[in-house]
Amino acid sequence: MQLKNFNKSYKNTIIYIVTILFSIAFIVVGYSVSKPDLDEQNYDKSYKAKIISIEDRTEESFDYGFETLSTITIKFMAEIKNDELKGTTVEANQYIDEIIAANPKEIEVGDNIIISSLISRDGEGEEWTFLEYDRSSILIWLLISFFAMIILFGRKKGVNTIISLVLTCLAIFMVYVPSILKGNNIYLSSIVVSIFIIFMSLLTLNGANKKTLCAIVGNLGGLLIAGLLALFISNILNLTGLIDEDSMFLLMVNTENPIDLKAILWGSIVIGSLGAVMDVSMSIASALNELAENMDSKSFKTMLKSGFNIGQDAIGTMSNTLILAYIGSSLSVVLLLVVNYKNVLLLFNLEMIVFEIIQAIIGSMGILFAIPITSIFAAYIYNHNNSRRI
Repeated sequence: MQLKNFNKSYKNTIIYIVTILFSIAFIVVGYSVSKPDLDEQNYDKSYKAKIISIEDRTEESFDYGFETLSTITIKFMAEIKNDELKGTTVEANQYIDEIIAANPKEIEVGDNIIISSLISRDGEGEEWTFLEYDRSSILIWLLISFFAMIILFGRKKGVNTIISLVLTCLAIFMVYVPSILKGNNIYLSSIVVSIFIIFMSLLTLNGANKKTLCAIVGNLGGLLIAGLLALFISNILNLTGLIDEDSMFLLMVNTENPIDLKAILWGSIVIGSLGAVMDVSMSIASALNELAENMDSKSFKTMLKSGFNIGQDAIGTMSNTLILAYIGSSLSVVLLLVVNYKNVLLLFNLEMIVFEIIQAIIGSMGILFAIPITSIFAAYIYNHNNSRRI
């Protein structure tokens, strides 16, 4: 028995290491292959700085015809905190224009900010200008606290969760996004990255066993149906992909080979629903695995019924999770549209709103289909050749 457990542990360790190494290789090779050949541009470099003193504050009024608005200019001294200019003290300005709807708050001594040397407002030479408050240190501490809580509550599995999360983010930002910008097939890129995330996450978190296999099959099945539905629905609804100003800017990234905006919508739906479908599939597979190990008499019918019952409990919460997440991420836009579009019929036929609706519905349908697929496969696996170990 001890030898058997040792062999199993050894096997899981090998698979874990292979999964991590393959994931790193996938990201490194994927980035080198997908790295876009963007035109090099001279961007103004920004620096971290800390305000030492406020030197002056002036306010000017300008007549714009329809009303008189003011511009506040705050002159201050700041010490640069990074790169080759670290320790250098410079004189800089913060401009607050009433014509701009949203302005940052006025700076104070001790504030950590971001500055850059830009062309002065009078067009004569350059001047150091306030760009934004430096929030990076707070965000880093927030991220560290988040990871610490994951490890505190999850222990070993918490560490694996962080590894999985980091690899997922790297796959998105170092493989998927560069692949799109380079002009590669977005449908293929979405499929490859989604499959990678499914296998990497589940193998890293749970190892290679029946539970993981059932979750992978259910995940792939739910995601496949969601993808096909998204493709079909976007065609019959005559979606163009031009849902907002950002879409227009995307078309300008590469005018010779424009990005396929319809494919971007499809990828958004697939990637957006991936996490929720994975959660439901893993929950059902894990619950049925516990039942299989602790039930005295089990059958395909009994476990299938249990899988559906577990899935029914997950449907409401996970569907709400998806819909509330999409509404929350675009709440400002929704409010703006409701205020400006009094015609409800037109409002709910705007492509921007239609996309948000189908994104939530199709993502939820991916969850719905993942439930029976996972339940059927798990009920079969846990009742077929019980002595065999995957």
